[in-house]
This record gives sequence, C-alpha cells and structure tokens, in this order.
Amino acid sequence: MTKASVNDSDNNTVNNNNHTVDGEIINSEQFEDMRDLLEEDFIELVQTYLTDSKQRIITLRAAQAANDNAVGFDAAHGLKGASANLGASQLVALSDQLEFHCRAQTISQQADLIENLSMALQRAEQEINQRLSQ
Repeated sequence: MTKASVNDSDNNTVNNNNHTVDGEIINSEQFEDMRDLLEEDFIELVQTYLTDSKQRIITLRAAQAANDNAVGFDAAHGLKGASANLGASQLVALSDQLEFHCRAQTISQQADLIENLSMALQRAEQEINQRLSQ
C-alpha cells in the first residue's frame, strides 16, 4: 500500500472502531423490523426522526461554536439512539465518535465531524425516501 493510499483510507475513517463513511447507510434488517413493528405509524416515526435529527445537527453546530461539550454530548447521544432505532448505521457510528470527543472535552475541534454527520443525515434521508417509495 502506498503512502497516498494509506492517507486516502485514513480520510474515510469516522471513528475509533474503524467505521467508514462509505459503509452501510441504512441497515435493511433494522429498518424493515421497525417498519413491520409500527405498520401505519412508521411514516410518522420517519418524519419525526428526520425533523428531530436536523434540529440536532443545528444544536451540534451551536454547541461546537460555543465549545459546549455537555450540550454536544446530549445531542449526539440522542441522534445516535434515534438513528440506531431506524438502522441508520453511518449516523450511529459518527454520533458515537462525537460522543467520545465530547467526553474528551474537544467538541470545539469537531466542525468536520459535525459536517460529516450532516452529510450522513442527507444520505440517510435520501435512502429512506427511496425505500418508502418502493
């Protein structure tokens, strides 16, 4: 492996457990299990999840700017749990990493990670909408 390829692969690492942004966006089994469980209420859950998650990204950006690790941790933790329920794997991995940085009191240095979370949410929303239209 060349030094350039090592650096390229390092850029895809999104947390200490080697989860990558290129990984699974939505875990199909978890998503379908939740859809089966909630039946007609599933669409409402998805809409609430997307609305709440977008607000959490806004909260994370404000916490990062204010160097507020406690607020950042709470928002990342909430995003991680909600994403896990729906099977949004990338968001779970990225939120977990942000929780780690908030515990280490380094949210002020995590603007790129928060932007990665925002992009992962956009990808998840696109995939969810695609699955719902099938």
